[in-house]
Amino acid sequence: MTSLLQFARHRIDDSVRDLLDKEISERVSESRLDSDLDDAILAGIGAYALSRHLPGDVLQSIQVFTAAARHALVLSNLPAQDFPDTPVTGFGDEPELAVTNALHLGLIRLIGCTPFAVSYENDGHLIRNVVPNPAACGTTSSWGADSEFFWHSDNPHQPFGKPGSDPRLYAPPYLTFYAIRNEEEVPTEIAALDDVVVRLDEDTRQILRTAEFEVGAPDSNDGEAIGPLRHTAVLEPDGTGRHRARYDRGTTRGVTVRARAALDRWSDALTTIPAAELVLDTGDFMIFDNHRVLHRRKAFAPRPDATARWLRRCYAA
Repeated sequence: MTSLLQFARHRIDDSVRDLLDKEISERVSESRLDSDLDDAILAGIGAYALSRHLPGDVLQSIQVFTAAARHALVLSNLPAQDFPDTPVTGFGDEPELAVTNALHLGLIRLIGCTPFAVSYENDGHLIRNVVPNPAACGTTSSWGADSEFFWHSDNPHQPFGKPGSDPRLYAPPYLTFYAIRNEEEVPTEIAALDDVVVRLDEDTRQILRTAEFEVGAPDSNDGEAIGPLRHTAVLEPDGTGRHRARYDRGTTRGVTVRARAALDRWSDALTTIPAAELVLDTGDFMIFDNHRVLHRRKAFAPRPDATARWLRRCYAA
């Protein structure tokens, strides 16, 4: 069965990369810009430079990403500034990463989205350092490494929001990443929800659309700050004829006998779906639709702290 994943991938030339690096570096050097306090300024600097220097076809692909309802997009060979050591504690000096933040937030703006943070995760900071934090050993957290992430969506314990709503109250529509280093070559796998749905019989799909499930918060959230979502569905229509899903194997359970059986069939289908295995490298940007894409990451052995795998993640709506 052919994969239904709609995935765009682009790589810019070294000359474009160097022009972006030069222009953005000059602009952010004028002051210390923090991603939490100065996100709009950083986004403006990045979006301006990207609009000037990206090839027309790449720029168009980015700008129509949401309207075209693509599942995912990756842009490679973006500037790589002089990076500090990987902040394995989870937090570092944000102004040190002004060039990277301008590119990351500028791309989110060009896509037509707004970056946002949530109060119940990451101490409310806008950008999360996805790093192997020793304090998260044994947990299925974005700060972990030794536990496998099965197929899931982020923050599935939150309801889906309506267009124009405050995104902080709902499951994030989009996840974005900027890769700092990944010498371990750990892949991020993504799969289209459509490829799961077509492998289910109609009776199973119907049960998954009923409010017979409970979804708790993942390990990366402050579980005491927000409780589970009860009387909810795993699958929901999104109003455009497509499905959206909330799911995390560790926190999703059926509250009826038929719901538990349907969830077992859903889990079985997840073992057969086609997936894109993406090894993000330094200077790679990725965005995917968190409502229509499931993702996972296998357990891995990180390099020493200073050079351990480091991605930067930001929610967008």
